[in-house]
Amino acid sequence: MKKFIKIASIIIVILVIIFGILMFSINKEKQSISANTFETTMRNKGYAITDATSQFAEYDYVEQVYIAGNNEVDYQIEFYELSDDSYAQSFYANNQSKFETSKGNTATQKNASAKNYSKYELTANGKYQVVSRIDNTVIYVDVDNTYKDKVQDILKELGY
Repeated sequence: MKKFIKIASIIIVILVIIFGILMFSINKEKQSISANTFETTMRNKGYAITDATSQFAEYDYVEQVYIAGNNEVDYQIEFYELSDDSYAQSFYANNQSKFETSKGNTATQKNASAKNYSKYELTANGKYQVVSRIDNTVIYVDVDNTYKDKVQDILKELGY
């Protein structure tokens, strides 16, 4: 009986530790990057950078927009810095909804969210689409599926 209690106690302690680690990782905040950091990082990786902020001049909540395109202009990664989190959350939700309505019968999707970030990935109809938000910043990607691995590597490096 004492052996059973010891084993049960050890199992309970292990479960509590695992639960604690999971709760910590779920509620962990991510660190956003600035538009300037995005521009510098992408330029250093060989991407052509376009400042597209003026295209959003009518929206006073859009502070900075950079578009990073590869040299062949086969795909681009868009970075938005908005005035606050609520605008970024709305931008994220609108684009996630847009992606979901365009998916067909065969699709793979991933959705993750925690304290200060959300990420939605969709692979469908030969496309790889991502909208990823941290605080008041959003990265938007809508590329041909052949660039999925490259884009995933870049987003991982950026922390998005």
